[in-house]
Amino acid sequence: MRDPNLSRRRFLTLTGGVALAAGSGGLLAGCGTSESTTPRGPATAKLPDYLPSQLVKPDLPASADGLMAGYYNYPRTLVDAYRDKPGAGAGDVSVLTNMFNPAPPAVGSNQFWQQLNGRLGANLNVTMTPSADYLNKLSTVIAGGDLPDMLTISARLTRRADVLTRLCADLSDLVSGSAIKDFPFLANIPTDSWLPTAFGSGIYAIPVPRAVVGTITFSRADLIRQRGLNPDPANYQEFLQLARGLTDARGNRWAFGNPKRVIEFVGNMLGVPNLWKEEGGKFVSEYETEQRKQALVRATEMYKEGLFHPDSIGGKLNLRDLFGNGTIAVISEGYAAWDTLATTYSVEVGGMAAPGYDGGAGTNRAGTAIFALTAFKKADPDRLRQLLRICDWLATPVGTSEYMFRRFGVEGQHYTWKDDVPVRTGLGTTEVKLPLEYIADAPHVLGPGDRLRVDAQRAYQEKVIPRIVRNPAEGLYSDVAVDKAGELSKIIDNAELDIVSGRKPIAHWDEAVTAWRRAGGDQMRADYETGRAKQG
Repeated sequence: MRDPNLSRRRFLTLTGGVALAAGSGGLLAGCGTSESTTPRGPATAKLPDYLPSQLVKPDLPASADGLMAGYYNYPRTLVDAYRDKPGAGAGDVSVLTNMFNPAPPAVGSNQFWQQLNGRLGANLNVTMTPSADYLNKLSTVIAGGDLPDMLTISARLTRRADVLTRLCADLSDLVSGSAIKDFPFLANIPTDSWLPTAFGSGIYAIPVPRAVVGTITFSRADLIRQRGLNPDPANYQEFLQLARGLTDARGNRWAFGNPKRVIEFVGNMLGVPNLWKEEGGKFVSEYETEQRKQALVRATEMYKEGLFHPDSIGGKLNLRDLFGNGTIAVISEGYAAWDTLATTYSVEVGGMAAPGYDGGAGTNRAGTAIFALTAFKKADPDRLRQLLRICDWLATPVGTSEYMFRRFGVEGQHYTWKDDVPVRTGLGTTEVKLPLEYIADAPHVLGPGDRLRVDAQRAYQEKVIPRIVRNPAEGLYSDVAVDKAGELSKIIDNAELDIVSGRKPIAHWDEAVTAWRRAGGDQMRADYETGRAKQG
């Protein structure tokens, strides 16, 4: 039912207007049908207990500190996670989410969607919007006042705290602490992913989880071996020798293509903080540390030496294609790119852990442990419990019949098996495209896939997870950190490119950091320090 009090103007006032924009695939959202007076501020809510699922045994187990479970093959003997229909009695359930692929056929002509509703015991009405158009669609929905039961919310939504705490359901009574046991597969999501769901004393969303391992520096392991180079440098000088050995300008080959990623990797050698470091409640930005400036100096030296692709500054390089064809040999991306790079280009990919600058172990930045959040329209506890059970079903892990259905549909109809790998049929390719994984999902896993690659991925994680450095501001909130993210990043990015390219001297870095502080960095620091003080 339309809420006449929730006008488009009120929503845009609350969220800062159409510039709500967000960095995680362009997602943003608002939710709910009425305002509340829930206080904003640092999270003091009790996060859900982490209760790893024992339902399916992986080949390589997950760990509480962030190791991803691994599978060499898709389990053929499936386990039923649910014996009943999780959404029984929920009736019509409306969802607004984004999508990155072409839309599937509508429910009336989509056998997969119809069977999904039958298994859920509810009619899942999913409005799928291309990520680039998500803001316009959301604004229309808000203006109409006919709001969905669940909405995808970006990790970088402008004024996210206001939107969640004033408009969305507080889930604390249902998911905090041991209460999460009623939703065993949401309880299987590690604590790192739940941190962004908490504001003030409440929990206002569930996470769409991602692994904490973060960005990986990938190397062309096959090229390194062919040239007799060391794939695992033990210090900065050995890393520099590797880069020199991979570079042959006459042969159209270079080590690197992205200066910023190299700065970050060398920063890991030097122990640069993950965005912030905290001592006694006081926050210091990574940009204010001497180690960050030193990493910039090293990257500048490598650029001057010719170890970067000549179009690395100002060019619009397709780094993946250049990596795949051997033009560049080292790139950095999210962990999921390991499989994509290896299979797309039929090359051997390695993960390079940062050594200590002078030897020993470097550090590894924790990544953002969510893709997005799913928030809920305010409703009575029974309704919210039904919706959470649907999300719990959507979060069942590899090895369950629910997981296989969500990913591939019905065996013999939507997919068949070939060499222990599920392969979609023509009907499956057409119908099984609902973006369910952006509503709720299980924690990501390694594989199922090539055993050697899964083992290499696991070995990399076993090396870097003990070195993980988390951002101490995670779980705190600053409007500036989201609202001015683009402006603040541009100040730093432009300064780095100007210095690396030689257009400006290294002394310009101090000027850029001062500009960053004035533009919002100092306010961000103050927000975090205030939040930490309130947490006690």
